[in-house]
Amino acid sequence: MLVPLIKIKEGDKVHIVGTNSHDELIIQNNAIHYLNLQGMVGTQYPDESGMYFVPKETTDEYDLCPWATVEMVTLEELVAIAIQNMKDQTKASLKLHEIFRNYLVEKEICAAKRDDDISDTSGMLF
Repeated sequence: MLVPLIKIKEGDKVHIVGTNSHDELIIQNNAIHYLNLQGMVGTQYPDESGMYFVPKETTDEYDLCPWATVEMVTLEELVAIAIQNMKDQTKASLKLHEIFRNYLVEKEICAAKRDDDISDTSGMLF
């Protein structure tokens, strides 16, 4: 069995539809569009949103299909992609947590050096 692997490009980033809870595919006027529910932007107006579908890469020089198509993958390939995506997101999350942890440690060190009751607003980020 093959399943579609739909990708969206926004700037330099490529995103696989379905890997974020804000992803939605909508049908309008007999066409499918991607919609990011968080920002309510998508592929319907790509010149405004900067979001475009990523077509399947063609390696066959004799491919006679005159239009872009969606990549199809096996369930095994889809699971491998999901596992890699999970690992990448975990790595990014751990890095973000480490950055915030370092920030909070430094904030406490700076606060301990103050000997007055004046509120320090330089670290009001968090």
